[in-house]
Amino acid sequence: MDIGKVLQTLDNRLSNVERSPRLSHAAIDDTSVEVRDSTGSLRGLLGMQADGTTAVNVVNGPPPPQPSAPIVASVLGGVTVSWDGLFADGSVLPLDWARVEVHASILAVYDPIPATLQGTIETAQGATVVVPCDTDVYVRLVARNTSGTASTPSVVVGPFGPLPVVASDILDGIVTTVKLADDAVTQAKVAVGAIGSTEISDNAVTTPKIVAGAVQTAQLDAEAVNASKIAAGAVTTAKLDALAVTTDKLAANAVTVGKLSAGSVDATALAADAITGKTITGGTITGSLFQTDTTGERITLNEADANKILVYDATRAVAELSPDGLGLVGSTGAKMILDPNATYPTLRMSNAADTNEAIINVVEGTAGSADVGINSGKFTASALDWKWRTFFGNDFWVAERVRDGASTTNVGGRVALSATAATIGYNDSTDATADNNLTFISGTAQINGGRLEILPAAYATSALYLNAASGHTGNLLRLLLNGVDKFVVDKDGNVTIAGIGQRVTKRRTTDATKTSTTTVVADTQIASFTADANATYIVDGFLKYSGPGDFQMGWIVPSGTLGEWQGIGNGTTVIGYASGAIQSDASGTFGYMVRTEATDIASTRTYGGIGTSVFGVQVRGLFRVGATAGTISLAWAQGTSNATATTLYTDSHLRLEKVA
Repeated sequence: MDIGKVLQTLDNRLSNVERSPRLSHAAIDDTSVEVRDSTGSLRGLLGMQADGTTAVNVVNGPPPPQPSAPIVASVLGGVTVSWDGLFADGSVLPLDWARVEVHASILAVYDPIPATLQGTIETAQGATVVVPCDTDVYVRLVARNTSGTASTPSVVVGPFGPLPVVASDILDGIVTTVKLADDAVTQAKVAVGAIGSTEISDNAVTTPKIVAGAVQTAQLDAEAVNASKIAAGAVTTAKLDALAVTTDKLAANAVTVGKLSAGSVDATALAADAITGKTITGGTITGSLFQTDTTGERITLNEADANKILVYDATRAVAELSPDGLGLVGSTGAKMILDPNATYPTLRMSNAADTNEAIINVVEGTAGSADVGINSGKFTASALDWKWRTFFGNDFWVAERVRDGASTTNVGGRVALSATAATIGYNDSTDATADNNLTFISGTAQINGGRLEILPAAYATSALYLNAASGHTGNLLRLLLNGVDKFVVDKDGNVTIAGIGQRVTKRRTTDATKTSTTTVVADTQIASFTADANATYIVDGFLKYSGPGDFQMGWIVPSGTLGEWQGIGNGTTVIGYASGAIQSDASGTFGYMVRTEATDIASTRTYGGIGTSVFGVQVRGLFRVGATAGTISLAWAQGTSNATATTLYTDSHLRLEKVA
């Protein structure tokens, strides 16, 4: 055995193995690859996971960096805590970052524990959390990674407490007498003239409280003094006003015709029901009550001098027409009230118990407008009173779920229409991060704040269908993350995929020519393949050329890039075979010899040409990009300077695929 030949053979085989791509034909079947650090600790799992899914799972990662200081502000009922998405030492967001916890305590010095946890911020851009409290608190933040490992807590910020409630925060009419403590209102708090006779209940003043001579005739109501209060002989004829003595004060037959003066009996002297079956013509009737009956079903006019028309059923008033509006009561006790005493009328519809009502109102939101609002009755959800509101505004329409008595707070489904857009979605005015809306504008539909899930039933047609019109020039599909393209399908169906498996094809759509030059420069169309740092790419393709000056090609790559490539094509001198003989730089009707050398990416190769004969080069190679990202481009020129052009033809193309 020749030991020297054996060792040489083994050395050649080992070199081939080292030059070949790692794991180029490997597979991970029903298992996972463990990634461990220099100490042997498990840091990641690539492949099959314990729950049966397939993923790259980062575990036991180092603690996240310390979050920046929280931004705290006082609000009614508590404080708001915001994180700006930054870290105290200027670190970038770790790949295994999961969330930021918001902790609050009444103590200035404390460690974050479950009892101090008030909420979490799940978005890397930062957000705001509301912390309810009724006293001052101190706030700090803690970051956690996907393994649950906590960072060093942020600095403590505080104390901050809720804003005090001032008069401008109290709704009109919300403080009633039942809310006042006993003896809360003293004489010093009562304004001069604030209490009049209408505020004093009947019989509230007793005789010992009246100063002598305080009550004069002008202070007495009609008929306030009756016979039992008058001493015998106190009233004489001189003391009687005209018409002061009426028939009920006279004894039977006390007044005879002879006692009556001409014209002394007028309407004021007639008893009720004195005129029956007669027609009254002309004149004005004032100060009277008109009614169809005294009890039961009836209609009354000016009852109790109240300037109203009332309609009664058998037991109660069921309709009212007055300057205050129109009111109706149904057989169940439900009520409708039309109130005209505003810029526009309001219609209220309530139940018999007056515990709930729906309202239709018209308001002048802007000068001259007539906006319509429809409000449902209130209902209780999450221990709060809510209602649904529909509003037809000045060139817009909204339907939403709002708080009763706090109409600027809306949480739930919402539809909004305007002259330029239509939006349907979920809105939370207390937490903008929960918003998710689908908006339609001219030519575009957009989902903002949420994600789209399509869950079609089994069907014969496509679950997602897109058909662009003829003449469309933009992409058919484009998926991005943080503004970076991850998956793109252009109008011609070309697919660009970011990450391992990313494949990009560039081709010439026109012929290109070069004359009298051997300096290779980047092609204008087969160029600018994006190359990530520390990534590996394979390249393959077909280049079609002609020209007596030959075709020289090479590469422009990012600094630090290594690799090799091969082009299978003519040698610099074209060796052909025709009529049973080998010939140089002449057409070979039976074929040609080709060059097969491997070439470093830093070098160029020249492939021969014969006059205007068209040849091709099959290209394949591998690029290992270093720490510097950039672009990879085809560079070419003539192999030998010649005034006759070397042409790179339409449909020449290269394809770059990321493999690591």
